[in-house]
Amino acid sequence: MTAGAAWIDVSERRSGRFFFGDGETAAAIAAANWARSPLGLPQTWPKRLRVALEICLNSAFPIAIFWGADLCLLYNDAYHGLLADKHPRALGRPAREVWPEIWDVIGPMLEGALTNGAPTRSEDLQLHMIRNGRRDEGYFTFSYSPIPDDDGGIGGVFCPVVETTDRVIGERRLRTLRDLAALSRAEDEGEACRLAASVLAVNGYDLPFSAIYRFDHERCEAELMAATGARPGGRVAPLRIPLGDPDPVRGDIWGLAEVARLTPGRVAIRAIDARFGEPPCGPWPAAPDEAVLFPIVLLGQDRAAAALIAAINPFKRLDAAYAYFLDRVAAKIASSMTDARAYAAERERAEEIRVRELALQRTEAELREAQRLGRIGSWRWSGRHDDRGGASPYIAHIFGLDPDAPPPSFAEQKGLLYAPADWDRLDAATRETLRTGEGFELDLPAHRADGVAIHVTIRGEAVRDERGAIVGLRSTIQDITERKHAQERVELLLREVTHRAKNLLTVVRAVARQTARRDSPLAFSQRFDQRIAALGASHDLLVQNEWRGVELHALTRSQLAHFRDLFGSRICIEGPTTVVRPAASQAIGMALHELATNAGKYGALSNDAGVVRIAFGVVGDGDAPHFEMEWRESGGPPVVAPKRHGFGHMVILQMAKHALGGQVTLDYAPSGVVWKVSAPLDNVIEPAQGED
Repeated sequence: MTAGAAWIDVSERRSGRFFFGDGETAAAIAAANWARSPLGLPQTWPKRLRVALEICLNSAFPIAIFWGADLCLLYNDAYHGLLADKHPRALGRPAREVWPEIWDVIGPMLEGALTNGAPTRSEDLQLHMIRNGRRDEGYFTFSYSPIPDDDGGIGGVFCPVVETTDRVIGERRLRTLRDLAALSRAEDEGEACRLAASVLAVNGYDLPFSAIYRFDHERCEAELMAATGARPGGRVAPLRIPLGDPDPVRGDIWGLAEVARLTPGRVAIRAIDARFGEPPCGPWPAAPDEAVLFPIVLLGQDRAAAALIAAINPFKRLDAAYAYFLDRVAAKIASSMTDARAYAAERERAEEIRVRELALQRTEAELREAQRLGRIGSWRWSGRHDDRGGASPYIAHIFGLDPDAPPPSFAEQKGLLYAPADWDRLDAATRETLRTGEGFELDLPAHRADGVAIHVTIRGEAVRDERGAIVGLRSTIQDITERKHAQERVELLLREVTHRAKNLLTVVRAVARQTARRDSPLAFSQRFDQRIAALGASHDLLVQNEWRGVELHALTRSQLAHFRDLFGSRICIEGPTTVVRPAASQAIGMALHELATNAGKYGALSNDAGVVRIAFGVVGDGDAPHFEMEWRESGGPPVVAPKRHGFGHMVILQMAKHALGGQVTLDYAPSGVVWKVSAPLDNVIEPAQGED
């Protein structure tokens, strides 16, 4: 007895069969007639083949063995699922005959392993195998490892394999649904469809071509909104489809009239036949032969607003998972179109509001625009004083808090964010809301953590649970500091306009009086007209510059333009070319106007001999140069300090001091009024272009 025969005897005695294995495939191998097989009788098989086969048959993992020059196929029970209807006739047959449809891919790989002895590994390799009479899209992870024969050469290939089709296709479909869900909100339904189509176009495997049609029920037609894989306007995707028209070429070739009547969850399946010409294939070598049509019903609607036509992968059956995926695609398109419709309605309402607001004053319109663009923080609170609540990030920005630290509790906000009296008002309002459920709105002064004063509007409402019980409070907090400042500026401007109007009349009277005092009627008419024109030119300069970046010589001359004929003789302006900042130009200009008005009424310009000297410039060297300006009158009537100070006095002193951030003095010396300003350069001088 040879060594091989002795090994066979041991194996037969151990298992009762020729091969050690109890599965269906082991039984089939034992029962097969191997006399005509290229492998020959099992008793003649090499020992290494028998060992590999025994490992294969006793494995729960799908394993195949390709042996000999013909690469004859042997496998185990777990491999049956990959073979489908090719089992059991594939047993022992050459691999080329078992897998002719994929031999161009796996043949060279097997031959390489058999010839070169180098193992290979493939991850999720796409193979279109014919199983159960149909070419099927499949993905497989496997390796080819050479098996030595008994004489030291390479006798075959050992192939563990797992089918990853469900995972690969599932991940692909999940990516499509995820990308649909991540689409930005569209401005209208057409854009929503185009955005969705841009996602579907990436997944040509599951949707070789698709089309989205929107129904126009009044015109009884469907309009193409977007298409993938198919040319818009072609046979597959006409630009418009008349609903219910039986014309086989230009009519309702997809039967969309039926789809328009379907409810969500119901679909229509259409065969893709000669009516559609040569339909596009997408990434597949063959064209799809059927499509599924889904009604797209928007939220709150009772009939379909659109339809999705989805061609079916020609290499994949429309199973439950495939149908569910397409249903979710249609649902997400419906959601995107619903959002777009709601967004369009919001824009329409916003436009209506904008039109109604056109009649309001300019300042109010600017204020509303600032409020619309302003960011608002939100806060949710349980009602307990020691509760910190939940605050949006912008709350920290409003109050200058550390965004990474928890917000202060409601009790801690007293003194930290609100003065005690203001916090008490807020506390009372929140308690009333928690008691009655009625909302509140408060405008409160507050301050940031760094002490900077601000104003906020707080709007609050009760939070109720599912039973209607009040369980807390939610509120919004909006920084309205700019609005408050704007209101203060408006009030100041109105006061200034009133005051300027009164002063203007006084100036006109003074101009008329002084002109008439010296001139003939004809000369009076000419000079009076010139001075009134100069006064108007002064105001034009201020309006044109909007009190921004005004050159100080021009500003001074504009404010004293009604005394233009006195420049150089009784009015002397001394100083270098100086461009002053907006706030400084406003304060200085208003002060000069007041000083000039007073000089014309009571001071050096109220007679025929008085003189006004205006000087300005940068004084001092070294680390702290500063700006100085002086108005000095002389030669006028004796000065008597006023017993009562009005708005003009506040403009000359307080407004200038506040705007320039320096020292301002006004001396009613008997010889003439002297007004002096001393302020830091950064507060007054406008930097040259390009400088910080």
